[in-house]
Amino acid sequence: MKTRFTITLLLLLVTSTLSAQNYKIDAGHSTVQIQIERFGVVDVVGRFKTAEGTITYNVEDISKSSAEAVIKVDSYDANNIGGEEAVKSKAFLDATTYPEITFKSTKTITKNGKNYLVGNLTIHGVSKEIELPFSIKGPLLDLPTRKQSIAFKASTVINRQDYGVSFDRKLPNGTSIVGNEVKITLIILALAE
Repeated sequence: MKTRFTITLLLLLVTSTLSAQNYKIDAGHSTVQIQIERFGVVDVVGRFKTAEGTITYNVEDISKSSAEAVIKVDSYDANNIGGEEAVKSKAFLDATTYPEITFKSTKTITKNGKNYLVGNLTIHGVSKEIELPFSIKGPLLDLPTRKQSIAFKASTVINRQDYGVSFDRKLPNGTSIVGNEVKITLIILALAE
């Protein structure tokens, strides 16, 4: 009887450990991309090359999952030096004064069949609560590292004006040089800690 109880307890501990796991963002295999309209004609796509953080994924109960991340503004890359410098300048993200973009979830909810991380997104020193729709694949074994891994994908649209990024120059015809809506797409590989 005692042996059966011990085995049951061990199984419960193992199951509990497996159901909730911390994963660290692998910056080398992850991207945080932004997309914004320029001159009312074309969307400019850029990415932040340095993203750090953790995702706690609970396989058994998604509502117990969470995430937090730090993105280095100075790591912005758009394959266009002038555009990159503009985004990092005081006119936009002001990398010198506000070197980081952060997100920290406060809860995870499910509605209409989709999962959302609810949390605080801080850009340019301004924090706003957002609902970030996301999906997760895995966990699966990452062959190069021999660690369990997950693929985290999320996408949302924010208004940059809400975060104090207020550059608002216009072309002679009244078209904004830079749009207000910014699409943020995260494609993240995270490895078990």
